Amino acid sequence: MRQRKIGLLIALFVTVACVTPTVTEAPIVTGTPTEPGARSTATDAPTPAATPSSSPTPTLPPAVGPDPSLRVAVFYYPWYRTPEVDGYWDHWDGKFRPPLDIASDYYPVLGAYSVGDRAVLAQHFAWLREAGVGVIISSWWGQRSREDQAVPLLLDVAEYYGIKVAFHVEPYGGRTADRLVDDVRYLYAQYGDHPAFYRSTASSRWSLGARSKGLFFVWAISVPDHDSPAVGPDYWQGAVDAIHALPDGGLVIANATEGYWVDGGHFDGLYNYATLQLDKSGGFSWARALPPDAWYVPSVLPGFSARRIGYPPEDHVDRKDGATYEEQWEAALGTGVEPAMITITSFNEWHEGSQIEPAAAGATNGLGHTYDDYSPLPPDAYLTLTRQLADQSLAMTWSATYRARIRFVTTSDWTNFVLVGGATWLRPSLVSASEEATRAWFEGDRLSLSQPLARAEAGGQVEMVVDVLFANCESGGTLVFEIERGHLGSTRVELSNYLGATPVVVGTFVWDGINPGERNATTVQIPAEKLAAPAP
Repeated sequence: MRQRKIGLLIALFVTVACVTPTVTEAPIVTGTPTEPGARSTATDAPTPAATPSSSPTPTLPPAVGPDPSLRVAVFYYPWYRTPEVDGYWDHWDGKFRPPLDIASDYYPVLGAYSVGDRAVLAQHFAWLREAGVGVIISSWWGQRSREDQAVPLLLDVAEYYGIKVAFHVEPYGGRTADRLVDDVRYLYAQYGDHPAFYRSTASSRWSLGARSKGLFFVWAISVPDHDSPAVGPDYWQGAVDAIHALPDGGLVIANATEGYWVDGGHFDGLYNYATLQLDKSGGFSWARALPPDAWYVPSVLPGFSARRIGYPPEDHVDRKDGATYEEQWEAALGTGVEPAMITITSFNEWHEGSQIEPAAAGATNGLGHTYDDYSPLPPDAYLTLTRQLADQSLAMTWSATYRARIRFVTTSDWTNFVLVGGATWLRPSLVSASEEATRAWFEGDRLSLSQPLARAEAGGQVEMVVDVLFANCESGGTLVFEIERGHLGSTRVELSNYLGATPVVVGTFVWDGINPGERNATTVQIPAEKLAAPAP
């Protein structure tokens, strides 16, 4: 799957959350998820008992504090419903019995609320503004879905608090590449003129120009919907091109961490949504493999806890009293790649326990279960942490980058060119590669090139040319590389300074020997100044 009332309602909900009254039977409307990040499958909404007013009123809590940053966003879930506001329960229930027994390991300070309640939304956006979050990325399950019906009120309250709304297009039943184009047209037609509709004049590798464009995140990009077979980037390319060609254009960010999705699908950037184990997954190192001018949009989370809805124990990520959240921000900002936007997973995905929304301390469900909470931290700790971490990230200075070109040629069956130290390289762009090459690409901290063994044995040669950016080059330092290859033939590397109009070769290395050790590799070096200063 993927609050606080104002005034006296705050005290009421906190009091209710911290006692153990009788729980009554509630109708079951939706089920619970079966896989991390899948969140839930949305369906068309039943007719609500009443439609809340969609214009903000002067009674809303004031918008206080500095303007929030449009470079800090949070995934937001507008799917919660209650009988009092909407005529039915949604997303608190499943096999549980709301309002006290809910489908979450935590319990909201606001209780089991409805996103159709203006007071709830007002408190949400007041909190978001205090936390420095300038954009919500609202979960959206298709035209006229429950989540779509929530958008008008979201936009109106967001405007009051100076916050923008972007959209998280989920894998609803029947989603296809063509439907994605129709969905973007629909969102522009329905909401595109609203002042709170997120727009940006920023460009990307595949979306040039300064048009005022909407922002659309696409979850589960490898499957059009939950019943579809897996697809590759090329499945989406025509649709993303069509979105870019709309009068308003669009910035389309794909849920993937492999750089080839950008050029293969013509996406404007990538986001990860949730990285549960930084040490086992490589963390945010995927940022360095993004092509030039693609948006790097890291998603950071405070923790992940979905035991009550049946997720396996290995998916649990302990919050460690806020340390997990700080580690995620540090890792996301430590790649050497400046994020176009930082996204937080999430504001209120209570099912998966990734929320930063305040959670009640010591709440019970009346059936003997005590909910988790943020103690020893206070209920609003993650709002405070978000403001601190966001401010720190926005104040960061980023290392200068230096463009270089690498020509990599081999007569071996395989070879690697690895950056060992002295700098970070990132943002590779494949200029050319031999048709006969079976692999020619940038992986992590290495360039890899290979050809069929029989062709190498016959003396065949393959090459690749890649443009990269070097960052974190220390003045007076030395860049250290390793050339590794099979026991056939030789490998030649030409490094060119490309700060001017054309590349200028500043270093050439050849490895044609045989190392008696386990790895047939040699180390080469070049002064950083040759790549970090304009060539004469």
